[in-house]
Amino acid sequence: MSSKLQLTTLAVLVSAALPAQAALYKVVEVAPGVSGNEVYGTAIQPGATTDPKGCFVDDCADGASYKLAGETRNRPDGFSYREEVPFAMDNSFGYIEDDYDGFEDYCFYQLGYATCEYWASDRWSSWYNETYSSNTPNSLAFIEGSAEKPSGAINTVINSLDPSGKPVGNFSTSSKRNEAFSAVTNSTLTSKAQSRAWASDGTYTVGSTSSKSGIGGERYYYSSAPAIWSASGFVSIPRAGGYEVDGDYYAQGSMRDFYIDSAGGKTYGVGYNNYSDQHMNATIFIGNSATPTSASWSSALIYNAQVDISGDNINSNSVATNINKNLVVVGQAKRSGGFPQNGAASNRLFIVPDASASSINASFFYGGIFFDGAGGEMGGINNFNEIVGRIDSENHREYDGKQRRQRAFIYPYGMTPKTDSSEETAITARRAIFKNKAWLLDDLTNGGSESSNNNQYRIYDASDINDAGVISATAVKCSGGYDSTSHNAYCGDGNGTEKVVAVKLVPIAGADASAIQPRSYDSTATERQGAGLGFGTLTILGLFGFMRKRIK
Repeated sequence: MSSKLQLTTLAVLVSAALPAQAALYKVVEVAPGVSGNEVYGTAIQPGATTDPKGCFVDDCADGASYKLAGETRNRPDGFSYREEVPFAMDNSFGYIEDDYDGFEDYCFYQLGYATCEYWASDRWSSWYNETYSSNTPNSLAFIEGSAEKPSGAINTVINSLDPSGKPVGNFSTSSKRNEAFSAVTNSTLTSKAQSRAWASDGTYTVGSTSSKSGIGGERYYYSSAPAIWSASGFVSIPRAGGYEVDGDYYAQGSMRDFYIDSAGGKTYGVGYNNYSDQHMNATIFIGNSATPTSASWSSALIYNAQVDISGDNINSNSVATNINKNLVVVGQAKRSGGFPQNGAASNRLFIVPDASASSINASFFYGGIFFDGAGGEMGGINNFNEIVGRIDSENHREYDGKQRRQRAFIYPYGMTPKTDSSEETAITARRAIFKNKAWLLDDLTNGGSESSNNNQYRIYDASDINDAGVISATAVKCSGGYDSTSHNAYCGDGNGTEKVVAVKLVPIAGADASAIQPRSYDSTATERQGAGLGFGTLTILGLFGFMRKRIK
């Protein structure tokens, strides 16, 4: 037998031994149906399949059964259209009142980048436009190609979708910086000066309300409070400590997600509340009834993630972002600019395994892709304890340097104290698909029959995941495919144009751990040259800094 025949035979045998469809996910780009230079995926419709393994067994094709919500941007937000206060931390409104100088001060003292002039200029231009100029819309929201624009809206954001696929979010008008919108309306809510909606089950919605509009002469100096409402009831959660106004600081609070424990007769909410010294700390809200608007509410501070640790403001603020039916809580804590860790004042991700525990303590992600001091952004968690978000994929020093590049991840956390024993088998089986560890999602979109399509995308952010396993995400796209399948491959030999697009990641039916083909790294570092990136891979990083006061 010739050597050529031997090699051919070997190749056939190897090919036959590999799974028919390598990669775990198919990348499906979603058309926004609205205009915008860059398109971001922000939420996925809740839902499951008949099989506990979700779309890894039931063929979900392109994920059409689960709607994706998203937004466009032509420029970065002046400060986030979602957050209660500037940079999610400025509850004295000192930075934002100082105009351009305030933006630069925030970057210099709380992020530490060597590029703060550029960082500040980019955002100040947007803030000036939104505050003093034309009110030209920047954030246009959509659901699966159809625009979502409430009457009178200028900028609109969607924070989540309810089980029916209805949007939950907020929008600005000429008289209010933020007004909540969801399928659940309430007359008390609409009478508030500002409001925001974060999550809804179709009967109840949670968010926050504010005392002033944030527009015109009331642009600064308003306070906010966590809230939950139904069509017939409204509850504002008491602040946990301090005063509504304390010197230059204004109390803030927000409820970001909730779960009704009907069997236990309680409702659990998560977000942040205001504590002594006007600290904004990650909090679990506990209602003593399964009817949230009839409950009495208390606040449990999440320790290890709070601002003041042993007398120092180690963190500048923290927030719990999501909770699932297993009472697992996830969130993030921004490291203070005065106490950087591993060369960065990063936004660290944490988990609380049991919201009902007598002692609530955060554990920060560590190990594998989560290196010491890694920063990121929490996306969401489903009822199989699968967590998504984005995380630093580089570990160089950010202080006096440049921002680290980030990439989307999935973390199959596994069993927790409140996991129902009947679901342990399903969670174990789903975790095994990922070899029981966290991954950058780019490593799970590589190889097999989807390789050519998937190689057009590098997944920047994962914002949400449902029980079927479908993920809403944002990707950087090189049309036709990157020059190789490596993580840091060029687009068109460094001269191609990349753009930011909204995508779904849909599990491939029949795929399992054997399909994982991690991407390699090219030996020569690449710098992206595409015109489409602009602020896309950089600006989101700094918008969620949390800080009570400036540290100089």
